[in-house]
Amino acid sequence: MLLNPLAADRRPGCATALAAAAADLELLVPTGADAQLQFNAAAEAVETGVDAVVVCGGDGTVAAGFALTAGTGIPLGIVPAGTGNDFARAARIERGDPVGGLSRLLDGLRDGALRSCTVDALHMTVTTPDSGQSHVWVANSANIGFDALVSARANTYRRLPVTGRYLVALLRELPAFRPARFRISRDDQPPQNLTATLICVQNGPWIGGGIPLAPAADRRSGTAVMSTVDRIPRLVLAGLFPLIYLRAHRLLAPLRQHRVERVRVTVPSGVPVYADGEEILAGTHRGAEVAIAVMPGAVRLIQAAPRR
Repeated sequence: MLLNPLAADRRPGCATALAAAAADLELLVPTGADAQLQFNAAAEAVETGVDAVVVCGGDGTVAAGFALTAGTGIPLGIVPAGTGNDFARAARIERGDPVGGLSRLLDGLRDGALRSCTVDALHMTVTTPDSGQSHVWVANSANIGFDALVSARANTYRRLPVTGRYLVALLRELPAFRPARFRISRDDQPPQNLTATLICVQNGPWIGGGIPLAPAADRRSGTAVMSTVDRIPRLVLAGLFPLIYLRAHRLLAPLRQHRVERVRVTVPSGVPVYADGEEILAGTHRGAEVAIAVMPGAVRLIQAAPRR
């Protein structure tokens, strides 16, 4: 059971639900001074053998669950308790009642009454001259460029509603933003140079807590949707996400979308990379190669337990 500490602190009822379930289930609940220590402890537990992994938090915590279970066949249960919860929205997992959702999920695990299905995951390989190569499992979206900058700033506005914080962050980042020159290759297509505002690869339709950037993205299709936005004036960029939120995609000529199985992006220095709301590369790096591949059916997802 992997709990985002912030989500757990805001919802003390989660501790009560865990205590009640512990009478019938052998629960391993890693603790630590930070998320990385918690993840390391969880990974050790998974290595020793577990029947299921349950995560309680937002998209970043869901991504940690993907990293623990992808390719293992171990079922993953998700209790949405974050701010965006975009993957849970795509997977039609009930949001808004994390304590009740956790209780129902634990009851279902105890009774053996839960079903599961397989969903795709994104596997991202990041190579930099300073840090070498790292591997990241992505549940919902990988974000490069302006969208990553907005995500970074939005994470600091925790008192605002989630969509509101994203739009406020957009307006705050806009004055200093400059498009960047990328080299992109997708599937078997030859590489292309592109001056772009953002690049986003999605396993589900939503980003930013409910902005439907890629309505056609489907976590069970074996493909992702890659969105790019060309160089555009700041005034047009300011209206981009509000128009997407209104599903006015047909009005956005600079927005281009492709179904992909593999993407490779040469990211210039200073351009941040985020995934599932978490920083992967800060804007201080000296250039990077980012490769993203769809891993069909990599995660066995526990289907939502019905409300009683």
